[in-house]
Amino acid sequence: MSRDIFISYSRRDQEFVTRLASDLNAHVAGVWFDQSTIQAGQKWHDEIMDGIRECKAFILVLSPDAMESRWVREEVNRALELGKTIFPVIYRPARWTGEFESLVRDVQSLDLRSGSYTDNFQKLVDGLMESGAGRATGERPFLRQPAKTSLNIVFSKIPGWALAWSLGWVVFWIVVLIVLALLVANQGDFSRQDLLNFVVILISGAIGGFSGGLLAGLFTMLALRPNAPSISWKHMSPTIRIWGISGPLGMIVSGLITSFMLAVGALSIQSAKADCNGVGFGDCVGQIIGSALGQAIGMIILILLVFLLFVIVAWFLTGMLAGWQVVRHIRRLEPGITNRQGWSVSAGWGCGAIVAALVMIAVLAIFSNALGL
Repeated sequence: MSRDIFISYSRRDQEFVTRLASDLNAHVAGVWFDQSTIQAGQKWHDEIMDGIRECKAFILVLSPDAMESRWVREEVNRALELGKTIFPVIYRPARWTGEFESLVRDVQSLDLRSGSYTDNFQKLVDGLMESGAGRATGERPFLRQPAKTSLNIVFSKIPGWALAWSLGWVVFWIVVLIVLALLVANQGDFSRQDLLNFVVILISGAIGGFSGGLLAGLFTMLALRPNAPSISWKHMSPTIRIWGISGPLGMIVSGLITSFMLAVGALSIQSAKADCNGVGFGDCVGQIIGSALGQAIGMIILILLVFLLFVIVAWFLTGMLAGWQVVRHIRRLEPGITNRQGWSVSAGWGCGAIVAALVMIAVLAIFSNALGL
């Protein structure tokens, strides 16, 4: 196997390194890195040392774990002894010490936290070819030209987010309905009508989740347009788990806050007392009843408005949290995603959560009227 390029890395960064090696193999011949999980053994050690000795370029994927790894440190020292051309690639930031500090300070390093993976990869390939490590045929592939991601790629990813949201909202409502079913069954009143109601809720949740996912996906892909080629279903699928956990929590929190405000008297209606002076008995009774009804109706409207407000806030914050979790996941392959991009994605997910809830309520109302539920 050709060993023109050697990659030194920490096991914790293997997902990213595997992708990097695969991409390099597609553009530059001779990429080699150890993919085993064996940490001891003379044969394994000899193969590593042979790989370093035979390589023309040594790529060091820098991270806190790489700096603490004695295996990576040994590989770096060996490359320095042999005078190999070293390409420091900063994957995750750390406070560099020892030979790592010297490499970052004295050698032109590639910081993956700045710019998209595609742009940084192009710079790395160009550098490898300048050093003589690349053996690509024909014209130079990149020459450090900024990559432009077409809108077709951006928009093609949006349905995937919508599907993930749809499945996530189904899981979320399954969790809620299981709890409700247990409560109803405990009272011995569970019927086919209840089962039909649950099915309608699940269908409505899936439609609402898909609608919210379309909006969230649009925000996500527009905010992460430079990083769009890296985003795949494995970055979208955690949405299913996230909504399955955070959805019920959002409902519980909004309900608890409203209940607490009712309990402490934060929600109340000041109604005018009935004045029976100068009126007959019948008119006085009418005023008392009207005042009581007005107070009750006002209280109901206020509770509904406050509950709706808390539901909107709870869903928005839950959506933002879900979006931020997804951004963290995508950063494993796209470490250059900025905080500004992350907040844009989170805000889009918060809006998507509100849209999902509203669409679900509307669809549920339509189904209920159509089926007479």
